[in-house]
Amino acid sequence: MAKNRAGRIKICLWAVFFSFLLPVPLCAQTGMLSPYSAFGAGSIQPYLNVRNMAMGGLAVGLSGPGDMNPFNPASYRTGVDTLSVRFDIGFNIGMNRLRQKMAGERLQNQSTAGGLSNLEFYFPVCKWYKMAVYLLPVTNMYYRSSFMSDAGPGIGQTQLIHEGDGGLSKAGWGHSLGWGPVSVGVNLSYMFGSLDQTTSLVFLDDTLAYYAGKAKYYTETKLNGFALDAGITYAARIKNSQYLTLGAVYSMSTTLYGKRTVIAQGEYSSLNDTAFWPEAAKRGKVIFPSMLRAGISYEQRGQYVVGADFTYVWWKEYKDYGHAYDYLKNTFSVNVGAELKHDPQANSKARRVAYRIGGFYQQQCVADNGKQLQAFGISLGVGIPVRKSRSIINVGLQYGRIGALNKGQIQEDYLRIGVSFASVETWFVKPRYD
Repeated sequence: MAKNRAGRIKICLWAVFFSFLLPVPLCAQTGMLSPYSAFGAGSIQPYLNVRNMAMGGLAVGLSGPGDMNPFNPASYRTGVDTLSVRFDIGFNIGMNRLRQKMAGERLQNQSTAGGLSNLEFYFPVCKWYKMAVYLLPVTNMYYRSSFMSDAGPGIGQTQLIHEGDGGLSKAGWGHSLGWGPVSVGVNLSYMFGSLDQTTSLVFLDDTLAYYAGKAKYYTETKLNGFALDAGITYAARIKNSQYLTLGAVYSMSTTLYGKRTVIAQGEYSSLNDTAFWPEAAKRGKVIFPSMLRAGISYEQRGQYVVGADFTYVWWKEYKDYGHAYDYLKNTFSVNVGAELKHDPQANSKARRVAYRIGGFYQQQCVADNGKQLQAFGISLGVGIPVRKSRSIINVGLQYGRIGALNKGQIQEDYLRIGVSFASVETWFVKPRYD
């Protein structure tokens, strides 16, 4: 009885800790420098928790015990048993390198970033109804580009600099129910964040700079709104403990309400002074695109699972304060992955560890010379059980590439390392007395 009570207290403490962290935007930290995050509301984050990341992003078609994830709300019902609650907290660090060929020479830049990547809490309501609360990143924006102009009459040489920082996160409340092989679910999410963008014009001619100096145009857009995802899974039992699962999720286009502040700034070298021209904050709307995901998996319960996901995003729906962008294209992506599940009763220590591997291919929402930029990546990871508990420490690696240097594009190579702690606690069990 004392052990059961201690477990409940532990879960309550985790829940309190989780609730305090919910208002904290995951994307407030500085991200990895990427020119491809300058479009739309930033780059969509390529993974959720560490386990799904290690399987190449596989998530939609999973329906076995422990397979719950916010990508498909229908997975909560089968992923969480009736007597247990589950908690997952993850952290990541990322490193990337940008390379470009220009005027016969190679330019490159490196950056590093990291922080909290996910918070997930799952619990049962009854046998056929499960719930989830989570906090996840949605997009990340962090870029800096520079363009040099030739010296012009009366102007001299100038430098135009574009910079951006920020991103979107979402806090969600998920529900899943079902009977037999069919499960359905919905996620009600609150999306929020801030996008900060700056354009600077620097006059490099010394004589002209005495009069002009530098001009800046700064824009801050704060966004928030509610989003809805609806998902379904069908887990067909083939024989014994073998299952073939089909899953699908539709994310509706989301209207984000914005408050945009614009400030123009001029620095005058001759007067050694700075002048500001602020504009009144403007309210408007940003339309975030709808998304359709489908997945399939084959699982031998307790042994292994393999599967694939397919995603289509209608980026042409994206609008910023009523303005649509012709360069944004709809995108398609494929994720494949597999997991050799851990056997807690195995004599071999190596067999008590879960092993994961996966890969992905993505079209980017922007095009180069009429052709959409491509991205691909591979991933792997392990799940290490914690002694005398049902908790697991997940470790995952993901390598990816966007663009191609040999096609005259900016090539971005990145490596992400993720670590998470997944805790499983038995709850709702009545104590027995001898």
